[in-house]
Amino acid sequence: MRVKFEIVSTDKIELPFSHSPIQQGLIYTFLKKEAAEWLHNQGFEYEKRSFKMFTFSDIIERGFPNHQEKRLTFPNGQISFYVASPVDWILQQSAQNLITSEKIQLGSNDAYVSSVSVLKQEKITTDKIKVKTLSPVTMHSTFEKPDGKKVTHYYSPFEDDFEKLLKTNLQKKWQSLYRENCPYNNFSIKPMFATNRKEKIRYFKGTLIKGWTGMFEIEGDPELLQLALDTGLGDRNSQGYGMVEMLNNRNRSRNNA
Repeated sequence: MRVKFEIVSTDKIELPFSHSPIQQGLIYTFLKKEAAEWLHNQGFEYEKRSFKMFTFSDIIERGFPNHQEKRLTFPNGQISFYVASPVDWILQQSAQNLITSEKIQLGSNDAYVSSVSVLKQEKITTDKIKVKTLSPVTMHSTFEKPDGKKVTHYYSPFEDDFEKLLKTNLQKKWQSLYRENCPYNNFSIKPMFATNRKEKIRYFKGTLIKGWTGMFEIEGDPELLQLALDTGLGDRNSQGYGMVEMLNNRNRSRNNA
């Protein structure tokens, strides 16, 4: 399931370059208190991992950058973005409470939600689809060096471990969501580009994160591909990473938003 949030202000909207925590905060803030605390602090657990089971897109509208102040300005006072989750109550609670709120605080901006739209999404029945990123796909591992210091490695789509780790990540999400071993093992992903220019470097609450944007071809069991669209590809999904859409559904989704 995925929805589109449209937010407006009577004045221009200004956001920091690293504004995904503000988008994430909206989702948590408008969940019921007990649900928000459970999802943030515990979530859907798998061994030592915890998955929040939602992801969201970059802001759709183009902002005008002020590099000196590290801020984006949306002069029309309007932004929108998508949120996806396989867990209906996450989207239902936040959408219902957002749309009934008279005013919201969007960073330093006074704003309100003008529209919340449920997007039509066909069930995946094929084992191969092409997708476009709506937010960067990231996958990382943390290693400990001989001196005890930890170092984070972000994988490129051109590394073999990128595909391997994305598959394992999806299988863990399946197990944490359905509380059973994932019955699917068929998954592959190939970038439909051949350049490092698609790499995006961003920050989330001060943490540097590397991700990739562009088009990918993914192949696998339809149920696993559906989970990838609903939860996001890769990790850090609840921080605004890994949201994708099927290319053949793109225009239909936008027209029904």
